[in-house]
Amino acid sequence: MRRPKILQLALVAVVLLKGQGAYSQEARARYQMMNLIRQEKFDLILPGAMRDNDVDMWIHSMRRGDPDAFDLDFGATAGWIIFTDRGGDRIERALLGHSFAFLADESVYDIFGEESELPQFVAERDPERIAVNMSEWLSHADGLSHTGYLKLVELLGDKYAARLVSSENVITDFRVRRVQREIIAFANISEIQRGIMEAVLRQIEPGVTTREDVGWWAQDRQMEKGLWTSLYGASMPGVLHSHLSDRSDTRRGDYILQRGDLLSWDTGLRYLNFGTDFKRNAYLLREGETDLPESVARAWQHGLDARPIIRRNIKVGRTAGQTLEAVVAALEEAGYVYTPFVDTPQDREIVAALSDDARPGISLDCHTVGNTGNSEVSVGPAFAPFRPYRAHVMIQPNNLFSFEYIVHTWIPEWNRRLSINFEDNHIVTANGVEWLYPPNKKIILVP
Repeated sequence: MRRPKILQLALVAVVLLKGQGAYSQEARARYQMMNLIRQEKFDLILPGAMRDNDVDMWIHSMRRGDPDAFDLDFGATAGWIIFTDRGGDRIERALLGHSFAFLADESVYDIFGEESELPQFVAERDPERIAVNMSEWLSHADGLSHTGYLKLVELLGDKYAARLVSSENVITDFRVRRVQREIIAFANISEIQRGIMEAVLRQIEPGVTTREDVGWWAQDRQMEKGLWTSLYGASMPGVLHSHLSDRSDTRRGDYILQRGDLLSWDTGLRYLNFGTDFKRNAYLLREGETDLPESVARAWQHGLDARPIIRRNIKVGRTAGQTLEAVVAALEEAGYVYTPFVDTPQDREIVAALSDDARPGISLDCHTVGNTGNSEVSVGPAFAPFRPYRAHVMIQPNNLFSFEYIVHTWIPEWNRRLSINFEDNHIVTANGVEWLYPPNKKIILVP
C-alpha cells in the first residue's frame, strides 16, 4: 500500500531535480550571454568610442563595496580598469589593483597587476589624453570618488594628472553603440514585459482588484520568469480618470479599481544589465458599455496619429536638440499645439492655458533607455526640453530609446483635458525608427 506514495515522492523529486537543472542551464546561459556581449563590445565598439573622442587611455576606477554602474559592462567589481589605444584594430585591456574583486571572464583582459604598478604602466604608454570616470552631468560617468581622484593624481604624478579629462563622451559612445546581441536581448525582455503587462491588466476585476494588486501580480510574473523584482514596492497603474471616485482616493495603493476608471501603467524590467521603461493603458467598462467613451477614443486617436509624425523625424546623424526642433515643427504643421514638458508644476499651467481649444496639445520626452530604465541616468541622447544637457548628443545607429510623448485632449463632459502618455522602447537605425516589439495600439478593455 505504501508503494504508490513512495513512487509519487520519487517522481516529485525527479521533477524538482529536473527543474533545478533547467534553472541552472538558464543561469549559465545568461552568464555566457553577458560574457559574449562584453567581448563583442570590447572588440567592436571600444576602439571607435576611444578614437572618435581623441582618448589615448581610459581609466575607470571601481572600489570594493561601492557598486559601479559599469561592473557588468567590464566584468569586474573593483580595480583600475585601463584601456589603452596602442594602434591596430584592438584596444589593450588591463586590470590593476583588483584584489578580492569578482571577475566574470578573465579572458577579456590582457594584463593583470597591482595598484602600485599603475605609475610605471601609464608612463610606459605616455598617453596624451586620459579619460577618467568623473562628470558634472552624467552620473554613470561620475563613479570616481573624491578620495579616489586624489589617489589617482598621487599615482600619476603632475605630468599625467594634467592630462586627465572626463570619460563622459567615451562612456556615452561605448554604451549607445550596440552590438547585435544587446539588441536581441533588449528586444526579448521588452516583449516579455509587454506580455506580462497586458496579461495582468486583463486580470483586473472591477470592484475587487486594487492598484497594488496589479503591481504585485506583475512582480510575481517576473519572479516566475527568474527576473529581478523590486524591493522598493510594486509599480502600480495610475488612474487618469475615474467615473466614481475622487482623484485623491485613486492615488492610494489600496484603492479598489472601479468601472469607468481609465488607467495608465508605467513600469520596467531588469535583465542582465538592461532595463526597460514603457507604458500600457486599460479602461474598465461601465455597465452597458462595449467600447471606449467617444471622447476618450478621440483622445487616444490623437495620440496614435502623432506617432508616425514623430517617427518620420527621428533620424541617425542629428543631435537630440535638432531632432526636438524637427519633431515639434512637424507636429505643429499637423495641427498639434506644442506644450513643452519641463518637469515642473509649470507643465500643468501650460496645458491648462489651452482651455477648451479643440486642438490637441502635445509634450515630448523621448529619452534614452537600454542599460537602465531610469531616464535620468541612462546614457545617450534625449530630445526633451527639460533635458538640455543632452541636446548636444548625436543619435547614432542602433540607438535604443523611449518613444515617449503626451497628448492633451479637451473632454467637454469632464470640463478638463485628458493627458495620455504614450511610451514604448524602440531603436533608431539607418532605416529610421524600427519597432522592437508591437507598439501600444489599443487601450485594453476590461469587461
